Parts: sequence; structure tokens; C-alpha cells
Amino acid sequence: MEQVAIIYPDVPELAENLQSLVTPDGVERVDIVVPAAGNRAAAYQAAMDSSDARYKVYIDETIRIIDNHILSYVLHAFQNRPDVTILGLSGASELSTHGLSVISAKRTGCLQGPDGQELLSVGAQPHVEAVEALDSWFLATQRDVPWRSDLLHGTAFLGASACCEHRRVHEGETSVVLVLLKTACRIAVEGFSFDKSDQNAFLDAYSRELYPLVTVCIPTYQRPAYFREALESVLHQTYRNLDIFVTDDSADDRTEKLIQPYLGDGRITYEHHPEYRLVDNFERLRTYDNPEAEYVGWLMDDDFYLPDKISRMVEAFRTHPEVSIVTSYRTFVDGEGKPLPEERQPEVFAKEDTVYTGHSFGRITLMGIVNVVGEPSNTLLKKSFIENHRYEWIDIKPEYDCVDIPMWLNFLQKGDVYYFAQPLSCFRMHESNEENNPTMVGGMAIGWAQLILHAWETHAYLESEQDLAQALRNYLQAFLPVCAQDWFPALPEKTRKDYEVMIAKVFFMLSKIPDGKPSH
Repeated sequence: MEQVAIIYPDVPELAENLQSLVTPDGVERVDIVVPAAGNRAAAYQAAMDSSDARYKVYIDETIRIIDNHILSYVLHAFQNRPDVTILGLSGASELSTHGLSVISAKRTGCLQGPDGQELLSVGAQPHVEAVEALDSWFLATQRDVPWRSDLLHGTAFLGASACCEHRRVHEGETSVVLVLLKTACRIAVEGFSFDKSDQNAFLDAYSRELYPLVTVCIPTYQRPAYFREALESVLHQTYRNLDIFVTDDSADDRTEKLIQPYLGDGRITYEHHPEYRLVDNFERLRTYDNPEAEYVGWLMDDDFYLPDKISRMVEAFRTHPEVSIVTSYRTFVDGEGKPLPEERQPEVFAKEDTVYTGHSFGRITLMGIVNVVGEPSNTLLKKSFIENHRYEWIDIKPEYDCVDIPMWLNFLQKGDVYYFAQPLSCFRMHESNEENNPTMVGGMAIGWAQLILHAWETHAYLESEQDLAQALRNYLQAFLPVCAQDWFPALPEKTRKDYEVMIAKVFFMLSKIPDGKPSH
């Protein structure tokens, strides 16, 4: 006679609930009670080792069964699908980057809350559906796979861990599926808690197989103290599956010496190119390509990430596949990494996390002459939108580069943007910021104008002559004062002449637009 072992913790209310389970004909039920306290994975392992039953059902104390025929559904599913090794009643088709099935955005199954309200429902007909991770409160197996008692102590990550282990042992088989039927259980307790050490252990063990690879590119030049802080902020991300590429164009070897102890971390690739110019170093970043990475982010060596930046941004991409850029509010800090006064912080673009169309973000950028996406350290990009290592929307000479705006306009034309309202990175304001470089400011004036003109010529972002007029007026307001700066005469002669030609062209274009005259 086939046996089914029912394994559950020593909780009287649960034991009473399970007495009403209907055992299918021709099946012998064996109850194995495990301690409610202590290492649950170890308790499940001991129970598994003590039983020869082919089918084993592991039930957590936080639920109560409300469909007494659940064993029939489970055994029927297993008998019809011999390739299935583990199943459950609810779970995540795509596991949260925090490793918690119960908070994942893409969940499926049948489940009631403590008040009897349906939390998940898919109808009344039993069937199976592949998922990435099962919830821990009801798990059934028809093949034994060891429980990770060396890894986990609590119950929050047991279901997801079991799914990963079953896939490892039975590679190539459909090892994780979900039985979907009329609601069979309800949660008996309010709230949900988990052990942080269990979470860290779970993410350390399974991140590479569960989550997409993210490349983080760090250019650096002769500021090792800032670079160390930047690198440490990536290494301490809650997101583990990282590929970290550092390209160093320092003339000295301070950064090269500093990074040596870190190179034991296999996620880091370091190159030192003292012969490079700034433009060469950035070109190396553009050409770097780990073919396994799905997303790419840049981190300037004087900025740093907050711990959940990458985890939350990857989650946004997975939840919103139409998005090409994820960005966030950022905190401005001083040279010592301390937040600047509130009046010197950037303006909040939105008060809530929001998805915007790429077109609307690009239109705001060009019409307002404002970087609404933020600095490179502020973002994460979907790599599939990078064609032939080309990040920029149009080719602009390096001396007229307007930093990251051409990159954002390229990505915004290909997808939407997800904006986090809370800061996920810190932008350092200090004397050596490139934004304070007069030559760069003069070049940016030319680059911005080229972007506006290209948008108008290609019918991108700017929808009418009124849009163009507003963009040109705001451009003049932002960059016409450049010629009045004390440092303007010291700019390279070509930059000064190109600037003067561009300003004249903008005035001419405005004169051709009805009511398009400058407001000053």
C-alpha cells in the first residue's frame, strides 16, 4: 500500500485541524510530528529520513486546511506528472529579489487570509502551473531531496530553498509546479516575519541561479579614497548577482594597489590604463560587455549606492518589462559623504514611485533643459536596448558632451522609465566635480543645442513649434549667460566660436516661429 507522510510541528490547533483530512482509498497515512521550536529544516530532514513514504507533505503551523480532500488533489497531480518532484498551493512565478515568495509581485495559487478573504484565487478546477518558488506553509514531494538545515533555521525561506534544491538535484525536469484548485487553506495568523540571517544565507546561496546578472561599471581617476567608498557600496548591495568592471586611467598606482585585496572577489574585473585620456576611459566602459548580464549601471568613482539600490531597481524591471531605464531621487552629499542642507538637495520629481512614458520624460528633458533622469550613478539600464555598444542618441564631439543627456534620450526613445521617489544613491558635490569645469560648461551649451535641433529634425519628443520655441527659450535662459562669465574669454577659440554660432542659430530659429521671440 502506498504511504503518504504528513509532517507538521507540534501545535495542538494544527493537529486538530489535520484530523479531518480525508485519506484517499488505497493510501496509508502516517503522521510525523516535529518540534515547533528550533531549526525547522533540521526537523524536516529528520522526519524525511525516518520515513519510507514516497509522498511527504510538510505543513506549517501558520495555516489551516479548509479543503479536507487536499491529499487526493496532491496525489492525483503527482501520479499524472511523474516529472514533478515538489509542489504547493501558492507561490511566486517570479521570486522577489528579497528572496521572499510572499511579497513577490507575481504570485499565483489559492489562499485565504485570517479573516476568510481570498488572497489568491484561480478558480475551482485543479491543474498545475510552473513557478519559481513555493510558499513554505504547504509543500508536498514525491522524491526526497535534502533540506538545507546548514543554511536556514526559520520557515520563511524554506519553500524557495526547497524549490532551488529540487531543481539542482533534478536538473532538466519540471521540478517545481503549483497545484491550483479551489482554495484549500487559510493563513491562521496575522503578519509575517523572517530572520535576516536566513535571508542573507538564502540570497548568498541562490542569487546566481534565481536573478539576472547586473553589470556595474566604475570609471576612476586618481581619487582612491572616494573610489574605495564607491566600490564598497557595490560590494555591500543586498543584490548579489553582480559583475563589477573597473577601468582606471590614473597616472599613478594608488588605486591599483588599493584594489588588490578586493580582487579575490570573482565578481570584480579591474583594468589600469594610465595611457588613457578621460574620453578613452569612458569609451572602454561603453565597449565592456559581459554577454550574460541583462542590466548595466554606471557608478562614478566619487558617488556611492545605497544598499537596496540594485535589488529594488531589478525588481522594477522584472515587474515592468516595458521599462528601459530605472532611476530614483538621489541625495546630494559633500566631500565627506555627509548630506548637504535641505535647500541644496535636488528637487523631488514625484512623491510616489511611478512609471512614466519615455516620450514624456524626454520631452520634459528637452523643453526644460533639465536632467530629470539624473546622473549615471543614479540609474540602471536594460542592456538589450544597447545596440553595438552605442549608448548615445546622437554623436556629439567629446568636447561638446552634455554628460549623460544623449544617453537618456536614446533609452527613453526605446522604452519607459521607472522613477523611485526615495533616494537609492548619493551624488557627491565637491570642488573637482566636472560640472564645475568652465570648458565643460561651454561645451555643454553646444551639445544641448545639438540635441534640441536633432529632436526637431527627427520629430522626436518635440511635438509642435510651440514645444520647440519653449525648448529654445529655456536653452537661452540656461546658456546665454555663459558668454558673460569671467572665464569665457579663456575658453578654446573653437569652443567660443561654435558657441557664438549656436546662440545665433537659436535666436534665428526663434525669430521664424510665431510668438517665438525670447522672453528676455
